[in-house]
Amino acid sequence: MSFGIQIIKIRFLSLWASLVFFLLTNHSQAQQVIWAKLYPLPEGDKITCIAQDTFGDMYVGGSTRRGRYFPGGISRAMIYKLNPEGDTIFSLWPGIYGEVQAILVDHNQVVRLAVFSESNLPYQTGLHLLSMTTDGLIFKRDTIPNILYVNNSCLGKDSSWILSGFSLNPINGLFFDTYVQRIRKDGTIEPFFTLNNNVSEQAHRVEQLPNGKYLVSGSGGGKVISYTFDENLTNPQPFETWYQATGANPMSTGHVSRINNQRYMVGGQSNPSIVGHQDSLKNFYWSRRDNGVQIPPQAMQDGSTVFGYKTGAPLFQTLYRLGPDSSTIWNMRLKDSLVTRGMNGFVEINCFTYFEDQSAVLAGKYYLSGLTDFDPIFLRISNVGTPVTSLSKPKRGTLSNETLAPWPNPTGGTLYLKQHFDKAEIRLYTLTGREVGQYQIRFGQPIEISHLKGGVYLYRAVIDGKSYSGKIIKN
Repeated sequence: MSFGIQIIKIRFLSLWASLVFFLLTNHSQAQQVIWAKLYPLPEGDKITCIAQDTFGDMYVGGSTRRGRYFPGGISRAMIYKLNPEGDTIFSLWPGIYGEVQAILVDHNQVVRLAVFSESNLPYQTGLHLLSMTTDGLIFKRDTIPNILYVNNSCLGKDSSWILSGFSLNPINGLFFDTYVQRIRKDGTIEPFFTLNNNVSEQAHRVEQLPNGKYLVSGSGGGKVISYTFDENLTNPQPFETWYQATGANPMSTGHVSRINNQRYMVGGQSNPSIVGHQDSLKNFYWSRRDNGVQIPPQAMQDGSTVFGYKTGAPLFQTLYRLGPDSSTIWNMRLKDSLVTRGMNGFVEINCFTYFEDQSAVLAGKYYLSGLTDFDPIFLRISNVGTPVTSLSKPKRGTLSNETLAPWPNPTGGTLYLKQHFDKAEIRLYTLTGREVGQYQIRFGQPIEISHLKGGVYLYRAVIDGKSYSGKIIKN
């Protein structure tokens, strides 16, 4: 089979088994499944990552056993594009036998993909970094021959693409080293950076903080650990050792997100697994422990946390959204929801992408029977929240009062300007015209107005010499 891109236009919506259903809970905010779509195929597809562009179209990465090179052998990397309703626009094979491990869309609407391959085929083994148009045209491919595994990636405020994961320790093959790498917005690949601390470590999450530094978190020495890097992804500094499991059950994964100046979300896989809120002094505000395989937690802008667990045999998944005080906003048993609607298999969710209406699309595998017969499934659910990392989404375009408007509005005290920009000067005024605040910010940095009294205020933002204005409501 020739190397290159094979785009398979999928025109027949009959490939999809669609269902629309509602899931009510006993909590004040009911959880709703907006749609769920199953993609039935003769061979199993594995979904590993998902992202979206400014129009809400989704790009999904993973691998497939369809058309594999050797019977029972190597899988092919696969890429899918879906519209916001979950219908397939295209699927394609990028010519690599392996798996897409990370995907995102940058501020210039370029789809970035990291594809890992351990194939014996010439020029295949290593990490492949692809740049693709939203129409599915791959126009750039770089290969790093080292064995680098990507667990997570994020988009920096300057459109840099930051990868994190692990590499094999060159001295002790049983150890992993934390791995991070920066690809500039012009496509320049900077040398990858590994941290070798003589203990097995790997990164599971990377995100950029409001001050421009990067927070990299993961597991090492059986603990949840984290590092901070500067804006150029250099000068790593140990940040905190967040949690140490007791007994003979060390932490095998670690996830840390900054919620605000006082709190960090901390989660990780162990027996039991944990998720909760801590401060930088490692004081717990709350924590929860559950047995099972943890679905990585995500911190939300309102202080809530979304996470899940896979338990039992076969694995059954339950999703949760807990408030800042650990109260349950909702919980959702995926198995029960599908069985009541005639789908007797079970679901394994692997990744999420979040929308501005606080809904999310969950992507993963739907098992028909056993653990080897499965199909891709996508579910869009409401009332998930807005993640703390949402401001890294691509929002380029013509600025206007509507697209730039501070968010959330009304607010309890922290505001962000939604659309992408480089630098902005913000001034706040009372309705009588008295200035009450002045800020110099970059995209993604907060505007803190918690010190102001509740009421209506006017704002004026100056970006590249142009002025934008509107109203803010402080609760």
